[in-house]
Amino acid sequence: MVRNRKARILGYSALALVLIASSVGILSAGAAPDDRAGPSHGSRPASPPNTLPQTTFVPAPPTGAKGPDDITHLALRALDHGRDVVWTAYQNGVNPNGTAGAPGGPTHSTVVGYDRLSGAVVRSINISGKVDGLAADPWMGTLIATANEDVNSAFQLIYPVTGAVATYSYSPNPAVSGNGGTDSIAVRAGVIYVAHSNPNDTRQATDYRVTLHAATLTAQLTPVFYDDSSAIDVLTHASVTLALTDPDTNFIMPHASPRFGGELATIGQADGEIVFEANGAHHPLLHVLPLHDNVSGNVPPIDGIAVATCNAGTLYVVDAKANTILALNTTGWPAGTVFLGEPSDNGNPLVGTLNLNTGNITPLGNHFVSPKGLLFVPDYSAGCGLGGHGWKSHEGDSGSERGEEE
Repeated sequence: MVRNRKARILGYSALALVLIASSVGILSAGAAPDDRAGPSHGSRPASPPNTLPQTTFVPAPPTGAKGPDDITHLALRALDHGRDVVWTAYQNGVNPNGTAGAPGGPTHSTVVGYDRLSGAVVRSINISGKVDGLAADPWMGTLIATANEDVNSAFQLIYPVTGAVATYSYSPNPAVSGNGGTDSIAVRAGVIYVAHSNPNDTRQATDYRVTLHAATLTAQLTPVFYDDSSAIDVLTHASVTLALTDPDTNFIMPHASPRFGGELATIGQADGEIVFEANGAHHPLLHVLPLHDNVSGNVPPIDGIAVATCNAGTLYVVDAKANTILALNTTGWPAGTVFLGEPSDNGNPLVGTLNLNTGNITPLGNHFVSPKGLLFVPDYSAGCGLGGHGWKSHEGDSGSERGEEE
């Protein structure tokens, strides 16, 4: 259960206690129930409605674009009058090796930025290949994209103000025997991490730390941990050997999270589990959490994660097969609520909340065709701080190294 935000009030009359308790009950009626987060920090808040208020942020992609996937946001003074811009990558049917998905079809993805308040298109940028990972790096003032999750993978820095793209080659190549690419991106205190997707076997690296060499346009990869590393099972507390086959989404857990704050979370999509890594590249400490959704025996193919960093904000959901981006109002759901997106791979599309103690996913009542990328943005007007935005791209402030350009 998330932290109880009701103050304990002492020394008042019985009548005052009743009035105060009633007021607090009304204000906290939207708080998440115990099954939706982590350890208890007080009495249980009231249960919220199962369905979040929902609007359509982007009803359709720009002409020629389709298949939105990852999502992030970034505000730059020289772009859109300094307003916050939400970015997504349309994959346009490109194959995961970068080739055209249909004869004569496109071999590029389209990265599009939308004004967060109006939903108007701010900028559209073409990127070679199938963009699977998209993140914002405020330290460099750039977007980061990875292309081609299976093989022929590349790392790109996108400069949103000008639309320029710098393509970096990986060293070493993440492919082994013709298999392996990169997918999701996370940034922790300026250090860039990428997920190693489509591994050739379980001896491959799960995540890499990235160091950029601008002079040679090289992205140097250093393994963080491996698909067969040892980890502590969150449920049994036993040491287990991982056997990850599909590292996909990674994410820095914000410190608002009731567990694993500041840690690198990596989702094994086909494996139905999340691995949490602490300590960075220096003797990483790993925990693994098996996931369970509302279908008995199902392995949830999770492809998106976000954590509320405030009790008021917006959860953006990329509904890939519907070609839309939805905005869900999370007001009343407490900071620390963990949201997961499950696409339609197993015929059970949903966005739900995760209990970090049990691995149980509780679906929201909202309807989705095939949700993928998730992004939480706090409501700053409600008094939420500017730090720890719940961005997939650059949450957390732990760590001291920096994957910067040299």
